[in-house]
Amino acid sequence: MGALDEQLMFLGQPSSSRWVNENFVIGDPLGSGTFGSVYSVECRRNPGTIYAMKELTRSSLPHFIETELRVLQRCGGSHNIIKMHAAHRERDRVFIVMDYFEHTSVKEMLASLTTREIIDYMKNLLIALAYLHRKGIIHRDVKPSNFLYDRKRNRFALVDFGLCEDIKDGRTNYTHIRKGLSHSVSKSICVGVSESKSFENSVRKHPYGQRDLSIRCKCYGRATVCAVCQKRPKLYVNKAGTPGFRAPEILLKCSSQTTTIDIWAAGITFLALLCRRHTVMRPADDIEALEQMSTIFGTEPLRDLANKHGLSFLTDLVYTGVDIIKFTNAVRDGLPVDSVNRNCSDCKKLFYQNDEGICLCKYNEEESWKQLAPEERQIYGVVTKCLIVDPEKRYTADMLSGYFC
Repeated sequence: MGALDEQLMFLGQPSSSRWVNENFVIGDPLGSGTFGSVYSVECRRNPGTIYAMKELTRSSLPHFIETELRVLQRCGGSHNIIKMHAAHRERDRVFIVMDYFEHTSVKEMLASLTTREIIDYMKNLLIALAYLHRKGIIHRDVKPSNFLYDRKRNRFALVDFGLCEDIKDGRTNYTHIRKGLSHSVSKSICVGVSESKSFENSVRKHPYGQRDLSIRCKCYGRATVCAVCQKRPKLYVNKAGTPGFRAPEILLKCSSQTTTIDIWAAGITFLALLCRRHTVMRPADDIEALEQMSTIFGTEPLRDLANKHGLSFLTDLVYTGVDIIKFTNAVRDGLPVDSVNRNCSDCKKLFYQNDEGICLCKYNEEESWKQLAPEERQIYGVVTKCLIVDPEKRYTADMLSGYFC
């Protein structure tokens, strides 16, 4: 029995709902996610009219249910946002009826999208995000499977709004985030530091809270956690999102987060399409995610961002970052056999089967840009603006729309 079948058994068939059975004929399951399962349904009053019906999991918190319904009601049916037609609650079950959106699978997209199609995909995702952001909403879970592409009809739809978050003055406020949805934050984020044998266990098992920067204890800026810091009050930040797509400010546990966390996730989505791989980064935890991010985008930008937010990013693994064009080509097509830049000790260690040390470092990125065709330059121009580590310098969806005029 597959995972989807098991989840459907847990939920119970939608046809067991009186309201559903009276109004719809249940079709095939279309998929499942964190917050529910989706079926195709045919309207009994208008035979031949097909919708998608989402049944939210019974364990979903009221906050998630209310958020999804509110965002769909406010924004659905416009600017590439999926349209909601009806919603119904029956005891502990909630059903949402939306447009049936036939779409290309992520697997097929990764395997066969043309350059022109990638540009259209990027343009339309940014249209959807710009609209949400103007409404004061962060999606928080942008990824290929949540932005559907109907290749036959050249249509797009952003879906899955359970993690959305309202913002004020362009940013979130951690004090309004429920403890059940958040995680405690340490003021020191440490990656690959070998100073203390007990450090890793200390930092993971005993996270400590916000430090008054005017009072510095003995462990400040070091790879250790003292008893005083372990007893400090805990600060909670929203870490919602899919691993591999979360922005650096989320991983660094910055309390102030803006709509640009969606732009980072969009950039990773675009990078996945270029690399033909889902996902580009596959971290086991936040520490590994920061290390992978440091490898690709450089250690120094992450340190600077941490310092800006009064945090310490401690690591003895220092990377310059990669030439994003060479990196994309290497992931998609394999390491270039004709490369003249060899014997790079860093790249030899970092990239699998790179025995000759073919260099993908950022140093010669200007040369890579010169070799791009105009449409490729347009794509990478947007990707690099999405993937700026500092969210204050990262472009907004409205700013990026100018690349597609």
